[in-house]
Amino acid sequence: MNLTEYLHSQLTFLNNQMSSAKKDKDETMQYLVDSKITEVKLILEALQKGIIDGLS
Repeated sequence: MNLTEYLHSQLTFLNNQMSSAKKDKDETMQYLVDSKITEVKLILEALQKGIIDGLS
């Protein structure tokens, strides 16, 4: 699995966690998951722009 595939799987996981946190009305978990989603998206963006290399 390369870095891009891994990050996409992490986004899927985090989106599921966010859905659960919203369903449970857990604002702390929503905040934490949202910050992780933002981090993963920033890494994906850097990969797409060639700022970092997605090594296998």
